[in-house]
Amino acid sequence: MQLLHIRFYQIKRDLGFLFIIIVLGISSISFLAFNSEKKIGLYIVILVLYFLYSFNNNRKDKAFIIRHFETQNQQIISEYQLALLPISIPSLFTCYWYCFFILQSMAFVIAISQFNIKRYQIRYLFLSKLFKSDYLITVGLRKNFIVICLLSLIALLLSPLKLFPLVALFAANQILFSFYLINESIQLLQASNKTIHQFLSALIRKHVILLCILNAPILFINTVFNNDMFLFNLYFLGYNVLMLITTIYLKYENYTPKKQANNFHIQLGLMTIGLFIPYLSILTAMYFFQSRKYAVKNLAHYLDDNYN
Repeated sequence: MQLLHIRFYQIKRDLGFLFIIIVLGISSISFLAFNSEKKIGLYIVILVLYFLYSFNNNRKDKAFIIRHFETQNQQIISEYQLALLPISIPSLFTCYWYCFFILQSMAFVIAISQFNIKRYQIRYLFLSKLFKSDYLITVGLRKNFIVICLLSLIALLLSPLKLFPLVALFAANQILFSFYLINESIQLLQASNKTIHQFLSALIRKHVILLCILNAPILFINTVFNNDMFLFNLYFLGYNVLMLITTIYLKYENYTPKKQANNFHIQLGLMTIGLFIPYLSILTAMYFFQSRKYAVKNLAHYLDDNYN
């Protein structure tokens, strides 16, 4: 495994003996978190998977891996599986022992995202016909089609269980939210021939429907088998819809034609925590009202001919 050899020499050069101390420290913190009386084990899993996906989606060495490694997926799978061991192994000695399998299996799913974009364009041409001129969904699905399908299938198969399907569904939703980090060209933006409010309303309506199609059936099945999950599942769906709308507003608040991608990972991370710590959802509501105002103001530069 060439990539693991490279990582070994990088760690040896940059950290040396400190690497062992860091690994032991991470493992100790992981054990204490999974063994906490406050039952924060699942939060740890969700945050780790969120940051792993964000890292995978934004890593800078993809071109290098494509150019120099033949077994790209195997290289990435091995790297992620080993990287998560200091966090996942301690969970085996707690009541959250099953989180070991969640972390390692989700790391596998994230890792099998393909790197060859040309292959996506050939294989998934039907997406352009299905979603017509929706640039965000088409580009996002081409890059993440296999992962979203796998996560959705896992969530559907596990939907009768209490918490397992929500973890997979959460990961799939996070991938959907990452679509809005991409900026379309100014030509595509202006081709809609809509006012600012019409443009935002149509976009939000279309994407909320897509989110509900992905989430509602799984949450419904989960509620049928677990009646005590009704309120949380309702909150889960409603909060994800709120996050989706807020993320769209954040995208257009930060939109500039010359910038291919936006960077509001911190806001997304804070909103994500609010999903599992409800009182922090106030932050999402604040982002919603603030970003809506500034998104309309920013889009006026590009969609309002009378704007000075």
